[in-house]
Amino acid sequence: MSALRNLCVNAIFIFLSLGSAKAQLSSKDSSFLQNSVKNVLTFYDQNIGEQSGKFNGSQNIGYPIAVLDKNPYYNSPNFARGYIIYDHVFYNNVSLLYDEAADLVILQDSSHKIELISEKLEGFGILDDQFKYLVKNEITSNDLLKSGFYQVLVDNKISLYKKETKKISEQIIGTDLTYQIETYTHHYVLKDNQYHEIQSKNTIIRLFKDKEKEIKRFIKTQHLSYRKEKDNMLKDVVEYYNLITQ
Repeated sequence: MSALRNLCVNAIFIFLSLGSAKAQLSSKDSSFLQNSVKNVLTFYDQNIGEQSGKFNGSQNIGYPIAVLDKNPYYNSPNFARGYIIYDHVFYNNVSLLYDEAADLVILQDSSHKIELISEKLEGFGILDDQFKYLVKNEITSNDLLKSGFYQVLVDNKISLYKKETKKISEQIIGTDLTYQIETYTHHYVLKDNQYHEIQSKNTIIRLFKDKEKEIKRFIKTQHLSYRKEKDNMLKDVVEYYNLITQ
């Protein structure tokens, strides 16, 4: 909860308690107090909170139509409903786009497309997919591609993250300027406060070498394929390792 949001709540309590300083609140007073707090928080989130929290980024100008046709965004170039945790405040049911080429999140308000400040955006969700802002540093995250947004595939004692990036390139064919987008995917496991990039089936087996026999048996019996279904294979293995080491 932001400082201004806290201030609103505290002001209500002080105001309502002035008339009840010499007696306990009745059940009617208590109910009124709870409703007052609820109403002011609703007003804050819908009005003050929206302006002070989400709308301090820059306006997004978008891409040329030729780039949009190649889709530089996550999943779809259309805004989708989701949530953000922005400057320590949770906002639900907002319209979002995740630009994977620029690695930034865009919020649509009533009249503008706003680029949210990445360092203030702790995490966000689009439909059923969740993302978290991870910071690359020399101690715990040398293997990370860079600081930025990573999709959360497993959130547990041992976590799994996916980083999908898109690179836009230009090419002149005849007299026409055309665009191409290449997609690159990286997976990382957070284990013992260290990030480890997973580049093959053997990489994940070596990382979980204390349970190597169990992991190999699990991969075989579940018919998991790193080459065909990388996301699902890694997710299943990490979840299984969490289960057998809890």
